[in-house]
Amino acid sequence: MSTINEPYSVSDIRALKAKYDKLLSEISLHDRLYYRENNPRISDFEYDCLKSEVERLREILTIYSMETKDTTIGDDRTSGFQSFAHLSPMMSLANTYSREELFQFSNHLEAIVGPQKFSYVVEPKIDGIAINLIYKKGKFFKALTRGNGTIGDDVSANIKTIKGLPLKIENHFGSIEIRGEVYIDKQTFIGINKAREEQGLELFANPRNLAAGTVKTINIDEVIERNLKLITYAVGYCSEKIASFQSEVLECLKNLGFASQEKYWIAESIEEAWKYVEVLGAMRHTLPHWTDGAVLKINELQFYEMLGTTAKSPRWAIAYKFAPERAVTRINDIILQVGRTGIITPVANLESVLLSGTNVSRATLHNADEISKKDIRIGDYVTVEKAGEIIPAIVAVDTKKRSVNSMPFVFPKICPACGSQLVQLPSEVAWRCQNLCCLPQIQRRLEHFVSRTAMDIDGLGTAVIERLMADQKLDNIADIYRLTFNDLESLEKFGTKSALKILSNIDDSKNRPLWRLLHGFGILGIGEQTAKILAKHFRSLNNLIAATSEKLERLGGIGAKLSNAIVAFFREPHNVQILSDLRMLGVIHDDTHLETAQDQDQNLIFHAKNFILTGTLSSMTRQEAIEKIEHFGGKVSISLSRNVHILIAGENCGSKLEKAQSLGLEIWNETDLLRHLNGVMA
Repeated sequence: MSTINEPYSVSDIRALKAKYDKLLSEISLHDRLYYRENNPRISDFEYDCLKSEVERLREILTIYSMETKDTTIGDDRTSGFQSFAHLSPMMSLANTYSREELFQFSNHLEAIVGPQKFSYVVEPKIDGIAINLIYKKGKFFKALTRGNGTIGDDVSANIKTIKGLPLKIENHFGSIEIRGEVYIDKQTFIGINKAREEQGLELFANPRNLAAGTVKTINIDEVIERNLKLITYAVGYCSEKIASFQSEVLECLKNLGFASQEKYWIAESIEEAWKYVEVLGAMRHTLPHWTDGAVLKINELQFYEMLGTTAKSPRWAIAYKFAPERAVTRINDIILQVGRTGIITPVANLESVLLSGTNVSRATLHNADEISKKDIRIGDYVTVEKAGEIIPAIVAVDTKKRSVNSMPFVFPKICPACGSQLVQLPSEVAWRCQNLCCLPQIQRRLEHFVSRTAMDIDGLGTAVIERLMADQKLDNIADIYRLTFNDLESLEKFGTKSALKILSNIDDSKNRPLWRLLHGFGILGIGEQTAKILAKHFRSLNNLIAATSEKLERLGGIGAKLSNAIVAFFREPHNVQILSDLRMLGVIHDDTHLETAQDQDQNLIFHAKNFILTGTLSSMTRQEAIEKIEHFGGKVSISLSRNVHILIAGENCGSKLEKAQSLGLEIWNETDLLRHLNGVMA
């Protein structure tokens, strides 16, 4: 039992209890933001400090016989995913930032184990999301997130995109759980953020949040692009004994074909283990993945059952976490950058300071809300931390050093590049400029306009657009339709055939459906689906331009902010001129789109039905099939469930076909799909 240095009065205990309850509520909020929304407001270090304070208060309140609620393990389950039980509980590790507490952990183990000798395995702690891989009779069965420790979300489809993940293992265990961490490596994370910075998008805060969000993404193409990685480090349930030591488990995982810890150490004492923790701390920046600490586990598995677990953590392991590297510096200025999609990103120009081995002179401030929430001002002294060891972020402001003449930073409502009015999307904190002629945005808007999901102008890729802009042949999307044969043929490595082909593709694009043109404009909040809804309802661009905010809001899924953004786009003076040019160039037509009788017949087949595609189609791409189905009123789902009406099975389809058959769903082959799309009734 703990001792208390000085007694507490009744009023003191009541105050401590009130503080305890308040901290529990704070932790509950941060658990939701971290585990469910992957959008934490505080650092891991700050969160762990909150948890430590809660435990300290609980100890005091318990001694004074006060009833306290326990903190629970975080729960990462979200809607949209089916949940299943783990074969054995999936717990989280207790952690510490203190060498003293690490040695106390060892002393506690020695007291329980007694005179029996044991050693430690020291492993890098990967900054990712825990995953449980279940195999049955040697075949991959399911991949579950930790969830609440007992039940996790089934994210098998996304985990199966990981390169090198074994779908079969040689040792045909009855059942086995392989535990590991899904992460995004340094090179990939830096590349993703660099691309987002070029596009003017808000940067991902750290690789852990990005990995967790990707695991729960329903867009499988996006999951593939983010190149998830996996490291395995433990076995949960297993129908047979595979090892006697944790070090043997790591080698067994490698032999089964899993990526496992390449660097780990076996220590005969806690003193030796601490030396290896220091070695890891010195080398962690050279590893390909982010490592936020070291995990110490008893090597001898025979002691695990003896030591047991708490409600949340095993007693035979602990994580020592490296304290974040921070530095104090001064904000010299706050500047606003205009990204290629119009997002305005505030950036703090700092007095240069050495942090994690590099000189830091800039830090992203993310958005106007972030500046307001932290009350960040020009001239402030601030604490800077490298989030994910890469992105400098301001984590605290020293208001005591603030000048008496300091003024709050006022975020402007006009674009710093072109002077146009800024707008804010519903559900977004960012402000944007939506002037099509705003110089920093032009290239990105051009690339989007010609992309496959917009006007689909093949041949006008990024490199060609860059060269045409450098030659001052492209300044806005209307200029695409002013390009001449000489403009294109004069480009390096271009010939007559290439120039004529692009000109032909540009001319063909003038007859694209209205929704493609709307999507190509890049209007705030208008993705493919919303563009299709608007095109179907208004049937011409003129009708849409004439629509009021009130009329737009009568459509499902369009609220006040989005309707105002649409109206503002068509009233922005630069955009009005672009639209006038597109009419003159034959891109915008005044006639409306009318459904044919054949369309109406096909709508009866596809309308309000949910489809799912599996396998490969020979006559069209997956994207083309989706567009055709949606054109006639159908919807295409990502995951298979009883809400799906029809499965379309192409070549080399996998387990989805078997599952669809077991659910009794209607199944079409490619011939069936083409017959219905062409209006030929069976």
